Amino acid sequence: MTPLGGDGGAGSPATGWPRYNRIAMQPADYVGPGQVAWFQFTIQAPATAGYYRLYLRPLIEGATWLEDFGVFWLVTVLNADGSRPAPPQTGLGYSYQSVSTVRGTFNVHLIKERLLAVTVKTLTANTTDCSNNCPAKPLDQYASENGAYAGMNGTYLCPPDYAQCAGKVNSYDYAVYNSNLRRWINYNALNAQNGGLFFNGASTSAYRRTFVYFQNQTPINAAITNFPLLVLNGSVIDSTSEQNGSQMLKGTKGAIGVDGTYVYLAIVTNATVTDSAFVMQALGARDALNLDGGGTAAMWIGGSYKVGPGRLLPNAIVLTKP
Repeated sequence: MTPLGGDGGAGSPATGWPRYNRIAMQPADYVGPGQVAWFQFTIQAPATAGYYRLYLRPLIEGATWLEDFGVFWLVTVLNADGSRPAPPQTGLGYSYQSVSTVRGTFNVHLIKERLLAVTVKTLTANTTDCSNNCPAKPLDQYASENGAYAGMNGTYLCPPDYAQCAGKVNSYDYAVYNSNLRRWINYNALNAQNGGLFFNGASTSAYRRTFVYFQNQTPINAAITNFPLLVLNGSVIDSTSEQNGSQMLKGTKGAIGVDGTYVYLAIVTNATVTDSAFVMQALGARDALNLDGGGTAAMWIGGSYKVGPGRLLPNAIVLTKP
């Protein structure tokens, strides 16, 4: 039995790997081309609950060319009572990481910043409600026009490359508060269908049905609605019965989340909308809203795209710093 993570002692002189960071195997019979060999082993979990990466690769002393081959799993070590440990802390700024959830492990492009250190702005290319041939621009233009540090795409839109969008190109059926104009675009879309995330400085609020905000409005300086709300008060919202076919297909999904301290901009790969909800919960978001993905997905930070640029956008979210 080998302890996960090693003991810090000296190990292989050829590779420099610490002792017990590798699983020692007795010499095995020769495995030829097309043949299969089975190996079994037991790993002792660390004493501290948390999230650990288990990396398996073949290693033969002196055969350094093998070191580039292997596979890894994200291993969750539960608390003594069987509960899951607190989500791992991620660094600020941009990261690309694998996130373990009850629905599997997903790769995520993530921008995470302290709410007190940035200003969240929700922006629209149109200054009034628009139903066809609406103005749209690339994400980096939204960023440059606002002196932004980072940003990502916004709501679902009707793109010009969809035949069913003839007569409503670049329109969107969701309410977005234009932070620069200080007014709502598509105000009447604050309704019983769409969810929303609302910002007043570093204070945030979320609604599964935005007509609740419509009835009891509070001051805001940024807000965006879309469907569905993914997470509310730390719990995943199961909206599967209300989702359309594309939302239930694996693909690239966007999301924005908050937890009272941080704002999360995320693009999840090879996921359904419900998968994305569990990813946002695992990242630590208390509230999270689904955003557009697929060919619209775009994420920009520090002068370059991490995802995209994707399609031209009629609305977007940016983060500015003092």
